[in-house]
Parts: sequence; structure tokens; C-alpha cells
Amino acid sequence: MLQLAVHLGANAGRAAGFIMILALAALGAGCVTPPERAPMTGVDWLERREMLQEIEEFRMEGRLSLNTGRRGYSGTVSWEQNDDIVDFRFRGPFGFGGFRIHGDPEQLRVKTTAGDELLLRDPEREMTERFGWSLPVHSMRYWILGVPDPALPASEVPGEDGPLESLEQSGWLLLYDSYSEAEGLLLPRRLDMERGEVRIRVMADRWNIPDPPALAKR
Repeated sequence: MLQLAVHLGANAGRAAGFIMILALAALGAGCVTPPERAPMTGVDWLERREMLQEIEEFRMEGRLSLNTGRRGYSGTVSWEQNDDIVDFRFRGPFGFGGFRIHGDPEQLRVKTTAGDELLLRDPEREMTERFGWSLPVHSMRYWILGVPDPALPASEVPGEDGPLESLEQSGWLLLYDSYSEAEGLLLPRRLDMERGEVRIRVMADRWNIPDPPALAKR
């Protein structure tokens, strides 16, 4: 983070001095830092987490930016989840740099606008080998809902009002910057993800959840 301080000193003959400090902070592609306070494990968060993890069907539309450390991408994104089947689509500006990831935990099919098509059985490893970066697709279905992947250990920091502030899982650091109400639920509006040189930002604009759990509305 960048900080600019300007000090205005007083003349020697004046009775008092004047000091003014102007601080400007900019959040860009720098490292994401989790909040420095003890995690809360209240019942509200535990119930919310359980209910949101049980959502089997949803659709999210929004925007995504990806910085791999060597290249950057930005565009629109749609994520459609139907039980274990994921259909993730990214479209770059003017249709360039897009890709689609579709499949289930057994295998994923990746198709790019450049004409590449891959069948992946170990998505993160194979995408890293092929493209130099990867998306944690199976865990992201939970992360974009604001909960950890229940199949993996995680370090959680819920906020005082219940929803997550940050999460560490599978080597990824996630920071939940803001939430908004959608489908009667409080869902992430902005999510920043980081692992190594790879940084991802997801901005959710629209949600469709056919059968939202009532308890998660708290």
C-alpha cells in the first residue's frame, strides 16, 4: 500500500505550528492481507456455513480479473453449478481471451477461444502445465458463495456480523471485501484470491439460486 505524507512546518516567529497529513491508500494487484484479529466461531457463522455449503444449484454472473504474474486478463464471467456439474465461462473484451470450463469432479473439459481443447482429470496440475496458471474450480464453487470447501481443511475469519472476512485454503488466501443481498441471501459482492504470483478478483453482479436456504438469510 502506498502512503503519501505532506508536512507543512511553521515559521520560527509564529506562536504555533501547523501540521497537515494527507494519506492516500490504493488497493491494486498487491498482496492480500487477512484481518489481524482472532477468528470468531459463533453459532450464526457455523449454521450459515453449513447451509450455504449445501446449495447444489446456482448461477452467478459478474466480472473477473486474473493476473498470472506474467499476463493479465479481465472480462465477464458466468458460473453455473448443478450439483457436481460446473459450467464456468469467461469472456474477454470483444470476445478475445475467453475460455469455458465444463464438467464434474471426475474430469473437466477446457475450451478456449484460440481453439485449444483439453480434457483434464487433475485440473489444477494440468492447467498449470499447459497454461502456467490454474483455477481451483472445485473449491471455487464454495468460495464464491462465501464458505470454505467442506472437503478440505481451512482457516476461517468470520466477521462480527457472520459472513467471512478472510479464508485460507489449499494454499489460497481469500479476502471478502464486500457483500450484497441477492435471492434473499447475503452473498459475496467482491472476492480477492491470491496464491503465489496468481491473483484473481471476482465481482458478482447477479445471482440466481432456485432454492436458497432460509437460515443463510440472517
